[in-house]
Amino acid sequence: MKTFLMNKMVRDKVVEEMNKQGKVSETKTLNNEEFVEQLKKKLKEELDELNEVDFGDKKHFINEIADIQLLIDYLLKTTGITKDEIENFEKDKIAKAGGFDKRIHVGKVDLQDSDEYWIEYYRKKGFEEVK
Repeated sequence: MKTFLMNKMVRDKVVEEMNKQGKVSETKTLNNEEFVEQLKKKLKEELDELNEVDFGDKKHFINEIADIQLLIDYLLKTTGITKDEIENFEKDKIAKAGGFDKRIHVGKVDLQDSDEYWIEYYRKKGFEEVK
């Protein structure tokens, strides 16, 4: 017998199917805090999968975006955040910083040595510093 440690959240029917196939699985029900942490972890996994989708593969795009939307819906439900709250924050953010309609891409930014706040900001975000 081989045993594999999964240590990840799976969809409800995955465990049901594993049990039908005679696979023994160790499971637990997550509390809200654990559930939110696992949802965030799963969201990263789904975003990685979305990054692998080719631009023209609409069906695959829909599949991955649907997975991401489901996770976001569970995050909202579990944390008690409403879609109206999200939409209001979105509107405020667009009013302050804009959206992405212009599709602007910044290649580099030049900062004065005295721009300590922004220098630290870009370093913390992991942007490459060039000379």
